Amino acid sequence: MAADAEFRVTNFRAMREACGPMMAKIAGEIAAGASANTPRDTGTLAGSYSTRPGDRDPGTYLVTASGVGWGLYVEYGTRHRRADAPMGRAVAAARAAYG
Repeated sequence: MAADAEFRVTNFRAMREACGPMMAKIAGEIAAGASANTPRDTGTLAGSYSTRPGDRDPGTYLVTASGVGWGLYVEYGTRHRRADAPMGRAVAAARAAYG
């Protein structure tokens, strides 16, 4: 008969911190995929994708298109321009790869 075991959690963020390196890798793949899927007139939007750690959670990474205010028009489209969704396609590819 097994003895009762007691576990005491001392670092509540340990599980999230352990996921950090893998999340950084996935975020980098999403940024690279979004850059590859972005239409290029000048290449400004394609070169603006970057990743950074989240502010509060150690297992969270953000993928942003910094310095380009019109990136959302490329992603979602307008009434005059169809949506290209480079970030959406990159996220879908990451979901298919990692589940």
